[in-house]
Amino acid sequence: MHTLIILFSCLGFFMLYHTSQKAKLSSAGKLEQWLQRAPQRARITGLLLILAGTAAFVYLDGWTAGLFAALLLLMVAAAYTVAIAPLYYLKLKHVAILVLGCLFFELFIF
Repeated sequence: MHTLIILFSCLGFFMLYHTSQKAKLSSAGKLEQWLQRAPQRARITGLLLILAGTAAFVYLDGWTAGLFAALLLLMVAAAYTVAIAPLYYLKLKHVAILVLGCLFFELFIF
């Protein structure tokens, strides 16, 4: 469950990052192209994903721990997005493999 929450929150911040006017953006992928063509929808979707992730953290961990975890996750997502996104290192395939591996460990081992 935490893996999907982290994925949704990071994806929400990524969407908000790609609607920025100041960021150096790429249009390599289909998601990036859609985010730049429809910035209003991307902002709303990004905010909803971040709010859903925060609400899920609060539901699973309680008010204090959930809000603290969501705040830390947003700080980490912001740092990694700003540092890695302009370098174009991460592809959808890499993220999918990482998420599937984390889901496997979360569901079957822990």
